[in-house]
Amino acid sequence: DLESDLRIVTIDNRDAGDGDEEAASYSIGDMADDAAGLLKSLGIDKAHVLGHSMGGFIALEFAVRHPELLDRLILVGTAAAAGRAIGHEFGPPPREDWIADPVERGKASMAQSYAPGFFDRNPGLLETFAERTRGNRITWEGYARQVAAINEHNVRDRLSEIAVPTLIIHGDLDPSIGLKGGQLIAEGVPGARINVYEGVGHHPMREQPERFVEDVRAFLIG
Repeated sequence: DLESDLRIVTIDNRDAGDGDEEAASYSIGDMADDAAGLLKSLGIDKAHVLGHSMGGFIALEFAVRHPELLDRLILVGTAAAAGRAIGHEFGPPPREDWIADPVERGKASMAQSYAPGFFDRNPGLLETFAERTRGNRITWEGYARQVAAINEHNVRDRLSEIAVPTLIIHGDLDPSIGLKGGQLIAEGVPGARINVYEGVGHHPMREQPERFVEDVRAFLIG
């Protein structure tokens, strides 16, 4: 539990969560600007920023676009480049395969991004995690817009500009963004350190929650 020590602000990214559907395309940089705008509207002069997966792409863009707002940076299961920049462009699932109900969609796809056998070892968690997605209003079209933004993500040449303390947390069995992605960030950001979670997939905060909270607490608070 970090809320006893920190004020935590969570963001629904464009097309996801409880937000309205977007009408046009956008970039990872646009979503970083959204985060900056939210902080300013809340009167927050500086913040620690934590981003996971695509949220990590946004956090990296935030770090290079809005350094004056950044105190410390935590990057979880993410990379400095994706899509075209690494020769691995991807798209949304076929429209006919899209599952509109977010809980059922989570049940069908979630296990693919966790460490092998995680849900077998933790019966009941698949249903628990899937249920938490119930409020996600993303549509197939919205997912396609997010994928298009991801395919243009690339801040590899700007990592050296990040001058705040930076922690990378990455599972060594991450099937979505391989460990190399986190290692390359650690090599590119001056003074960054990386905590590798053995036997963990794409979701360290769910696969080893106690360790994750303690690592974040130690980094932010000491």
